[in-house]
Amino acid sequence: MIRKIVKKYAPEKLKRIARQLINFKILSVDYAQYKTISNWECVDRKGDEIGWYTYPAIEYLNNLDFSQKSIFEYGSGNSSIFWAKKAKNVISVEHDAQWFQKVKSNLRENHTLLLKNNEDYENSISEVNKNFDVVVIDGIRRVECSKVIQRCLNKDSNEGFMIILDNSDRYKDTSRYLREELDLIEVDFHGFGPINGYTWTTSIFLSRNFNFKPNNGIQPHFPISGIIGYGE
Repeated sequence: MIRKIVKKYAPEKLKRIARQLINFKILSVDYAQYKTISNWECVDRKGDEIGWYTYPAIEYLNNLDFSQKSIFEYGSGNSSIFWAKKAKNVISVEHDAQWFQKVKSNLRENHTLLLKNNEDYENSISEVNKNFDVVVIDGIRRVECSKVIQRCLNKDSNEGFMIILDNSDRYKDTSRYLREELDLIEVDFHGFGPINGYTWTTSIFLSRNFNFKPNNGIQPHFPISGIIGYGE
């Protein structure tokens, strides 16, 4: 009797297990999460640097053309290289002197790195006397940073602007401020990302006239491990 039950149901169960293992392979290999855990470094499958954001947020950002955009980044690291490869120019501010030296050793020509602390940290965006198309809030003093960036956003652009707040699930007051006080459209990207053994949220806040162009004129691109060529 037991043999009959096993023979009848085991193949279907094995199929389900196999499908789950495929999903594990997609996350660990195709998204390269295992590599990031092993090396404690945010990279993709090809070894290129990425931000410590959720994978859904990274895929969305990879879909857009930032080649003529100016970026200001609170916090620095592999995300700085990620942005420097995409954007016209990047300015990052860092508060940790030791980490500053590490990031500084790998600067690209279009990347400026600042070392600031306390109130100087959030106010550094004003000191460069420039407006930005993208502001990334992914360092210390996130609430304070969100409240000083308004005067430094490129509001005259006909493509609008974007603000990225990482770990927004833990910074709900900051999210509320950006959404309600700055009247921005909040899009939350929940999911896994590099290194971490849990899911979190990277939120992207868009101006009401947001219209960044997609890479190659195609949106959306096929996702990592998506079924290419299916449908129209």
